[in-house]
Amino acid sequence: MSLFFSFGTCVSVCLLKTFINKDMLHSFFVHLFPMKRNLLTIALASILIGANTIQAQSLESSFQFLKLPVSAHNSSLGGRVVSVCDPDPALYLSNPALLSANETRLLGLSAMTWFSGTTVAGAQFSNVFDSRSHYAFNGRYVSYGKMQETQADGTVTGTFTAKDISLGATWSYMLTDNLSGGLTGNVITSRYGSMSSVAIGVDIGLLYNDTDKGISIGLAATNLGGQIKAFENTFQKLPFDLCAGITWKPAHAPLRFTVSMDNLTRWSASDFYFTEGSNQGFGEILKRHVSIGADINLTERLYVAMGFNLRAREELAEKGSKGLTGITLGTGLKIGRVMFDLSYGKYQVSESSLICNFAFNI
Repeated sequence: MSLFFSFGTCVSVCLLKTFINKDMLHSFFVHLFPMKRNLLTIALASILIGANTIQAQSLESSFQFLKLPVSAHNSSLGGRVVSVCDPDPALYLSNPALLSANETRLLGLSAMTWFSGTTVAGAQFSNVFDSRSHYAFNGRYVSYGKMQETQADGTVTGTFTAKDISLGATWSYMLTDNLSGGLTGNVITSRYGSMSSVAIGVDIGLLYNDTDKGISIGLAATNLGGQIKAFENTFQKLPFDLCAGITWKPAHAPLRFTVSMDNLTRWSASDFYFTEGSNQGFGEILKRHVSIGADINLTERLYVAMGFNLRAREELAEKGSKGLTGITLGTGLKIGRVMFDLSYGKYQVSESSLICNFAFNI
């Protein structure tokens, strides 16, 4: 564990010292305030105000299915990746600004193995609007199957179904040649038997991508918003997350490295799972924010990827699950106009999950 954590820390420091030099910072901030500076200011203000508001609220939230991974490539790099700028119809769901990488019309389908009896699936469509903007639509569906409906004394009165659905639309815009912003609006609904709940969610993201230096930096605030209809009028917040990440590709090498951090508004030990009596110092809390990943392009059409999520490793291991916990693996293949991505990971104690993505260039 300490080896992986040290590796992730070293990579982060090396990336910052090597690439974020004075010249790069000057270039970055010059690009931040051109003609589109008002749009950028609004985006940054929305992210920071939303983060500040959510930080002051209770940790309890509804619609937890929104935290399930959708992109196999994203998942294979450790999860919650917001800086990988690739043409992929599912990557932008973690950062709407990533939609700017899709230069063709794409239709994507996704599926995930989860608990026994559940169905997790989704669909995405993205297209180019003009030379600087893109749009997309997505849908997510989770069905938990049939369950027994019982009274307080345990008497079975029948069965009921439970399902979650999210429908969203995304717009991204190139603010400068290197900087893009994106916005997603989602309508989210849950129906458990005769009860239902509806919410409106918003995702906001920024992406700085310098292909000459082989570096991209992403920032995203996801699941801003709230319920407009709650179960039994008990209103809860959405599972907000503020994420940042950096991806670096060495020149003339088929490798690419990614370091990501999530839950950036949560820095209390009570925000995470710790066993009684375990170390809850800052170092242990920091581990629960970091994931690292690397992918290798074996050919122009084939890649393999590996990631390590330190939070998953720490928390699931403390619950009795070890082995490959926290490690994710993935691969992707492009054949003609069809793309296929597959990833393996462990997101719960009882079993592992596979995520499959199909994409068609239409």
